[in-house]
Amino acid sequence: MLVLEEKLTWISSHNNVSVDVFMNVRVHQLDSDTVVIILPGVDGSVDGYQDKYIRMAEKIVMNQQKAVVRVSNDFITSFHWEDNFRQAIDYVNNNSQKLFNKDRVNIEVISHSAGASVAAWLAWEYPNITQLVLINTAAKLQPERILGGLGKYKNKAQLVYGSEDPSIDFIQELPSTFEVHTVQNADLYFSGDHLETFINLGDLLNQ
Repeated sequence: MLVLEEKLTWISSHNNVSVDVFMNVRVHQLDSDTVVIILPGVDGSVDGYQDKYIRMAEKIVMNQQKAVVRVSNDFITSFHWEDNFRQAIDYVNNNSQKLFNKDRVNIEVISHSAGASVAAWLAWEYPNITQLVLINTAAKLQPERILGGLGKYKNKAQLVYGSEDPSIDFIQELPSTFEVHTVQNADLYFSGDHLETFINLGDLLNQ
């Protein structure tokens, strides 16, 4: 399987303070009109613990015949939670012909923790984001904005929480229009025996 390695760089500015930023990108290339972006939690690596994002991506490519873009989610500053998500979406949209042999692609997003919160904030702004799988969405990261963003998002979304995740009670606040799944005894990171369960959450895109 061909995996393209790239490193995106840009400058983020706020209140006249500029920060040099980078994001690691791995592209599992395939001629496909659907691209899955995997966005980790804050400071999450492009490969993930025990290569969990690599394994998730490979399974999606093989079983669903969708291209996959994995990105890191390095913390910039508290003013720039949105940057990595927007850069990932722009990268896919601006390079769809080169990478996937399509003028336009649909995007599906799998994201975790703080990454899931940001995806919930912003997905409604991008009409070609057709599906979300949000895992242990961090409720403390602007909960009003999470609910507001999901309220504006009109396509398919599935939210997954481990029963031991600190944000599990946020389920009660989520819109009833979206599917919510609970994984018993799983913590924030889906540690231990739940690692395989985490990797298999990519299967939700096919349901």
